[in-house]
Amino acid sequence: MKIVKVTWIDSCASNLNWLMMDDVRNWGDVEPIRIFTYGALVQEDKNYIVVAQSYGKDPEQCCSLNSIPKGCIEDIKTIEEL
Repeated sequence: MKIVKVTWIDSCASNLNWLMMDDVRNWGDVEPIRIFTYGALVQEDKNYIVVAQSYGKDPEQCCSLNSIPKGCIEDIKTIEEL
């Protein structure tokens, strides 16, 4: 099991409800944001990885899963091998 730091780009969403298009154009930053996710790499295929925020080795279990599309990933660094 690898503990990793994943640097990736996530989408950004407005927390507002319906808006007039002119307001959207003047609203400001609605750009994707760089995210840093740390955790146990529990699954990987050609399209995505799954990182668990918490991992228990005895018995082996995990929780707080985050699925990250590979097209969004800038970097994956191994922090530790368990």
